[in-house]
Amino acid sequence: MHFLEADDAYFKIVSERGTAVFRTVSKTAFPETYRAMFGFCAKTNSLKTAMFDCIESNNPYAFSALFRCFCEHYLKFMYIWTRLLSEKTDQIGIDYYSFCGAAEARDYVSAITMAEGLLGNTAIANIEEALSHMYPATAGMSSKQLEQVSGQFKYRSILRFLAGDAFRFVAKERPFLAQIVPQYALLSSFVHGGPYTDMEMAEYSEPKALESCEQKAGIVFLMTATVFMLTCMVVSKEHPEAGEVAGEVHRVLRTFIDESPNET
Repeated sequence: MHFLEADDAYFKIVSERGTAVFRTVSKTAFPETYRAMFGFCAKTNSLKTAMFDCIESNNPYAFSALFRCFCEHYLKFMYIWTRLLSEKTDQIGIDYYSFCGAAEARDYVSAITMAEGLLGNTAIANIEEALSHMYPATAGMSSKQLEQVSGQFKYRSILRFLAGDAFRFVAKERPFLAQIVPQYALLSSFVHGGPYTDMEMAEYSEPKALESCEQKAGIVFLMTATVFMLTCMVVSKEHPEAGEVAGEVHRVLRTFIDESPNET
């Protein structure tokens, strides 16, 4: 089965059943965590669509940059999903929006201050007061403390967490997440404009580069559909009907894997 055929079957399920799953955000004991997981369902799907478009438009460079971004999205989702499953509280969702949100806001204000300084202007901003108002959970935190608590969402921290004794998602018998690490490191060059990109693009002709992207596209589909399936599975703990949706997605995944051994 080609990845586009599998994606069409998956999209049909999301179109017909997804809305009912997403509406559970108003009927759950974990609203912030549900909101985060649903957000990653949408974000990974958007990136997947963009990467498929890159293949269609013969753009392996953009595909590589997006794939690196996609891997980070997937890891963050896995971290949030696993924490909810194990802790059964809304704390991970609260942490995600409070600490990551505050860290992004601090970085943004710092960037504005720097930009104004380059223009010879002085930007005055009470970042601590603004953060306390927007993100009460961070009130009184220093920059270093905020960096520490938001650091749990960095990919290295996530991998260490998932590889821990309690979960062991990263192991010899489950090498998939471990395989992301070197990919993530190499592909960061495409995001930041590093010299590795010149070597990579020179070594591979365009047809070969696109062939590599098409092979990764199957993995992208699997990861995107898995994000939605795992979300449905955890939602089914409160809303059993979501389990049926997870089962439908799982059948599409199994068919794709069984019929497309060379693509995955």
